[in-house]
Amino acid sequence: MRIIYHSRRRNPYAPEYCEYFEDVEEMLKQADVLSVHVPLRAETIGLVGEKWIRTLRRGAIIINTARGKVIDENAMIKALEDGHVRFCPKCINACHRLTVREHRQLAAVGLDVFPNEPQVNPRLLEFTNVTLLPHVGTETQDTQRAMEVRALTNLRDFLLTGMGKDLVLEYKLKARL
Repeated sequence: MRIIYHSRRRNPYAPEYCEYFEDVEEMLKQADVLSVHVPLRAETIGLVGEKWIRTLRRGAIIINTARGKVIDENAMIKALEDGHVRFCPKCINACHRLTVREHRQLAAVGLDVFPNEPQVNPRLLEFTNVTLLPHVGTETQDTQRAMEVRALTNLRDFLLTGMGKDLVLEYKLKARL
């Protein structure tokens, strides 16, 4: 599998086999699967909108495990309805043996985040090629405890030093200046 990615800058820790694209639209033209991993901020609301979805190859798969509002839900649903992102009913039993490259019509959307959580847009329930999961990756006792300790440690560090250890990239850069 060819792995391509776009980010604000090239990741120096990415394995050699990962190909960096400075131009997100050029990456989208070549992607069979778009997996979205960005924080939710004012500038990322609707980031994956009509233009990006239509730049993807016809039959692409979109996976959003970031935040629901990062994808323009109406644009995504429109692409599902008109077949730009679609499922091939003829292959329902045979597709598991085919790759996306071998069969361009195999496509889907996978979501574990929604714009108005916990409500799910009922239109998404109409598609057989949409997988919806609850966003519960941190719902274990051990994970909850670790998150509580980490949050309290950051609070303590902030009160003692003026800065916690868990900063997003932009704040880390400001802190160095």
